[in-house]
Amino acid sequence: MDRKILKVEKRISADPTKLFRAWLNAKDFSLWFLSGEGIGIESVTMDPRPGGRFLINMELDGKILPHSGEYITIDEPHKLVFTWRSHATENRDTLVTVTFEEEKDSKHETKKSSKQKTTTLVTLIHEDLSSDLQIKMHNHGWTSILDSLSHWMESILE
Repeated sequence: MDRKILKVEKRISADPTKLFRAWLNAKDFSLWFLSGEGIGIESVTMDPRPGGRFLINMELDGKILPHSGEYITIDEPHKLVFTWRSHATENRDTLVTVTFEEEKDSKHETKKSSKQKTTTLVTLIHEDLSSDLQIKMHNHGWTSILDSLSHWMESILE
């Protein structure tokens, strides 16, 4: 079977450590991990350590859609690797790698100082997807999730 790979990137105005930690704190995670219109989070449980597991129960039209996996690599604040299993992967394990690369924006200047603003390039690579439909569904979901992370981060940093 031909395995497919999806890559989604988003520049977010926050430092890598804050963004990285947002992925491993169940309370914060449930506030921003929104994969699309009408989809909510019913519950999140996490054991954020290599070999630890997570369960994200998304809710859509009154139905609970479980998403689960196991943490493989937790390299704060650079890289997070975990398996991902859901109805959208046909309940098969796939692999997700999220990297956080700090970028300095020297163009952001205030009248009093030339303070640099930190942005982070968040890159998400989802491997072992089995069809173009899975790529399309996950592209939409992961893009919405990274957009939600960006908006949530803006709201807490104001």
